[in-house]
Amino acid sequence: MQDKGDTETNEVSENNTSNKTLDIDKPPENSDPIDDDTKDDKEIQIKQNLDFNFVVYNEDIVITGAKGSGKSYLANTILQILHGCSVWVWDFNHQFHDSRSIVFHDLDEMLETYDEVGKRGKYILQDYNKEEKQFKRFCRAAFKRGNVVLLIDEVHSYTTKQKILKEYNDLILSGRPRGISVISISTRPASLPNNVLTNAKHVFTFRLNLESDVKWLEGYLGDEVWQVLNKNKRQKHLELPEVPPYTFYYRNMDEPQGALGKV
Repeated sequence: MQDKGDTETNEVSENNTSNKTLDIDKPPENSDPIDDDTKDDKEIQIKQNLDFNFVVYNEDIVITGAKGSGKSYLANTILQILHGCSVWVWDFNHQFHDSRSIVFHDLDEMLETYDEVGKRGKYILQDYNKEEKQFKRFCRAAFKRGNVVLLIDEVHSYTTKQKILKEYNDLILSGRPRGISVISISTRPASLPNNVLTNAKHVFTFRLNLESDVKWLEGYLGDEVWQVLNKNKRQKHLELPEVPPYTFYYRNMDEPQGALGKV
C-alpha cells in the first residue's frame, strides 16, 4: 500500500527556475515567498566574514557542529535570507523560525497547502511524528515535486554510514537534475554517509567534541579543520589555534582553502 504522500505525481517544470541572483543585504522590494516573477539564476550572496555564494536548486550545503555551537543559528540565518524560492524544513527539534514561513505539524497538511498555494514559500514542518517512515515520506514528496530547497535537521537520526536511506540518498545523488538543493545539519559528521560530503558544495563546521569527527572531515576539508577541536582533545596539529565560540570553519569545495566565520 502506498503512503498518502506517495500519490502525488507532480513533475518538475521543464522551465527550471533555478539560479536567480539575490543579495541578502538588499533583498527584492516587496518580495514575497509565495510570489516570484523572475526566471534568472537564484544565487544567495553572504559577505559576512567570508565569501559565500549559494545557488539554490543547484548546490548542497552541510552544516556540522556540537550541540550549542551555533549551527542552528547559521541554518536559521540561511533560511531567512532565502527569497523567491520554495523551501521545506524538516525541523526535528522545533527550533526554526521565519516571519515569512508557514509552520505545520502534519506532513499531509503541509503537502496539501504547498500544492494549493502555488508552491512558492517557506514551509517549516515540526511534525509530531518523527518516525523514520515519516521522514522517508518527506524525502519522497520533495523528490517528486522538485524545484525545492530542503533544510534537514538532525540527519544523523535517520541515516548513517551503515544505514543509508534510499529516499534521502536519492535527494543527494539525483536531486540536482530535479532542481533540489539539500542543506544537511548534523552533530556527528563522521556518521554521515560519504555521499553527503562528496556532493556538497559548501561545508560549515562549528566546534566538535570528538576527534573521530574531525579526522573524517580532514579528508575533505584539510588540516585547518582541526581548529574546531579543543587542543586537549587533539593528538595532532597542536600548533593550530582553537576557534572561538560560535565560530565556524567554512570551505567551498571548489576552492583550495577554507576560511573562518562567525555567527
